Amino acid sequence: MRGSPQGWRRAMDFIVVVTFETTPDNHGEALQVLDEYIDNFLKIQPGFIDSRLNEREDRGGYLHFARWRNEADFRAFAEKAKNHTLLPKIRQFDASATFYQAVRHYSGPTVD
Repeated sequence: MRGSPQGWRRAMDFIVVVTFETTPDNHGEALQVLDEYIDNFLKIQPGFIDSRLNEREDRGGYLHFARWRNEADFRAFAEKAKNHTLLPKIRQFDASATFYQAVRHYSGPTVD
């Protein structure tokens, strides 16, 4: 079954998925650094819609899923982020980003 256009809110969402690799020694620090970066910097940027930080089941890393209004908003944020003080710490977690353009949105049943 295909996604319903009725459930689609933003036809042009730009999706950014970033994975971070951690070790048992730096897993907790990674969570603290990523949380601070997302909460104090990322989420207040123009065009940012929402995101989720997910922990890998084996505690060997995190996956961050972020939705942006469009690619231009994300690129403007990325330019600002180049000089952020936490970026060197974040890079130590072997960040790898992949970009997507949303094409369908699927929702589960409404819960009252």
